[in-house]
Amino acid sequence: MERPYRTAVGLVALSLVVAGVAWAATARERSLAIYPAQHIPLKFDHAQHLAAGAECVSCHEDVRASGSAKDRNLPGHEQCETCHDIEAAKKGAKTDPPAGCNACHPGFDPTVRLAPLKVDMPPANLRFNHKVHVDKKVECATCHGDMKDVRLATRQQLPKMATCFECHNGNVASKECRTCHLTEPSGRLQLTFPSGVLRPMQGDPLGLDHGPRYEFNHGSRASVDRQTCMSCHAETFCQSCHDALQKPLSVHPNDYITLHPVQARMDSTRCSSCHRTQSFCAACHERTGVGMDADRSLRPRNVKVHPNYTEWVEVPGPRHHGVVASRDIQQCVSCHREESCMSCHSERSVRRQVNPHPDGFAAACKRLAAANDRACVKCHTQESLAQKGCR
Repeated sequence: MERPYRTAVGLVALSLVVAGVAWAATARERSLAIYPAQHIPLKFDHAQHLAAGAECVSCHEDVRASGSAKDRNLPGHEQCETCHDIEAAKKGAKTDPPAGCNACHPGFDPTVRLAPLKVDMPPANLRFNHKVHVDKKVECATCHGDMKDVRLATRQQLPKMATCFECHNGNVASKECRTCHLTEPSGRLQLTFPSGVLRPMQGDPLGLDHGPRYEFNHGSRASVDRQTCMSCHAETFCQSCHDALQKPLSVHPNDYITLHPVQARMDSTRCSSCHRTQSFCAACHERTGVGMDADRSLRPRNVKVHPNYTEWVEVPGPRHHGVVASRDIQQCVSCHREESCMSCHSERSVRRQVNPHPDGFAAACKRLAAANDRACVKCHTQESLAQKGCR
């Protein structure tokens, strides 16, 4: 006899009170936005019932025809009375198995109050059809796990999305998000619920972990296509950052113009994910006077970059540009092109000719030129190389 799905809403429980002791499942294990918090003041042992020969359908028979996650497919007294003689227990008779109120409702005394504590189980915020799965011969354990060692079922027995993807892979069953998730009138997924906000976290099977600083690395997620993002986010959501003249403070904090060079030197690829070096960075530097081609009236601003131009270019020492360039050439090429260096360090220069080679370089010159003279001819003429014996 096949064991049909046990309803998801019939298993969800954030807080469980069993024999006066409370257990709580963490929200990270099961999303509160999908499975709202529930309170089940009951005592029940699934393992004991299965060991006694009970089948899932023995108590959850309604799932055979259940077509919605809102269906309350929970056993009532009618199902329990199949084995438990509740009426006899009410008259004071001893029953086996136990059938008194305390057997399932710990601490309940009918002489003190008329009804036991209410079981609060809101429906899951999903589209789910048990009947379809039952008709396809899907076993209960496929989604809810083996219940042979489980007492009162908790959120731990609810299926995670990774479990659903074992069938919902686009081949066996649809992998569209809206197949199971609720949607807005726009067609995008509903993200906000009274019980919480739907937000992919660690372990998300699609690689959509929206953890801390996700706004900084979401663009590099190669496994995520645009359509997946658009399932939840409208175009205007992306444009609020990508098309805005002023980025949110979480991306570019106050006074970022002053701070950005440090971050740009550490990780220029992060900058280039939004900005084009030539059209954005170079253009801004030229407008502000930080650049070789900037208007001469703005040149005094270069003192922020090159504190003393004469010392920077001509005076040997730790502040000489050659020393700085040997430490971090990337800092130089962020503004300067090869032509900037060749304006002085080249035989072709009409401005000045400064030999960039260290002492003793002549010994290696012929060997390097013989291997590949393309670097040499950038600065030297063919005649000059021939005179030096490099030809």
